Amino acid sequence: MLNQENAPMTTDGIQVRDVVVNQVYRTKNYERFTSLEGNRDLNVFHYERLKKSIKEIDLSEANPILVNENFEIIDGQHRYAVCKELNKPIYYLLVKGYGLKEVQILNMNMKNWRMEDYIEGYCKMGKTEYLYLSSFLKQHKLGVTNSLTILCSWGSETGNNLMNGSLTLTNKERGIVVSDWLNQLKPFYSGTARRSFITAMVKCYSIPKFDFNILIQKLAYQQTKMIDCVDTKNYLILLEEIYNYRSKGDKLRFF
Repeated sequence: MLNQENAPMTTDGIQVRDVVVNQVYRTKNYERFTSLEGNRDLNVFHYERLKKSIKEIDLSEANPILVNENFEIIDGQHRYAVCKELNKPIYYLLVKGYGLKEVQILNMNMKNWRMEDYIEGYCKMGKTEYLYLSSFLKQHKLGVTNSLTILCSWGSETGNNLMNGSLTLTNKERGIVVSDWLNQLKPFYSGTARRSFITAMVKCYSIPKFDFNILIQKLAYQQTKMIDCVDTKNYLILLEEIYNYRSKGDKLRFF
């Protein structure tokens, strides 16, 4: 049952104890609502996509936001922000006792967007770094995480930056060089797309005296040594052994 704005049971100006739990309410009292501390920041791509959708067909009444007894938004912060900007009523459902734990459970149970979806969305918004990443992905076909490992670094912060629209590709030059190395290594090794191997090659890039041409020359007669390894460290041990085979003078250390 929906409580209309002009009905006796709106929440504008009444005490929370008077509110019927699990009933949908409507209001334009935007200042009544607050963000829950610890909840995720707004995502600009989600926001713009949702705004366009609500402008075309507003289904907010059928999809109310969830708030607790303190009117902290548990679920629907993007819907709230868009409706506020568009001066549309907020439809909400009050659920007492909900907090950050319930927010996290709701987020986990929602269908997760793929990283490719975020990249495509931000490309449509004309974001330069995402356009570069998209082009890199199409050219080298290494996958998102492998590509980001080369172009910047991979970790939770990188993933969060990608999703919230603030991705910065700090090592584009390294990306060009290492992706070229991987292409040249394909005739010698079938596992060039393995993340631990790619991370090892990124490490090689950072070694001052490393000469990729020497590695290729040594692999020409040691190809059988190039096998799958369990992790990056073991790849580096293997590459060091191949690189230094029959070397004269000081041998190059990879770690």
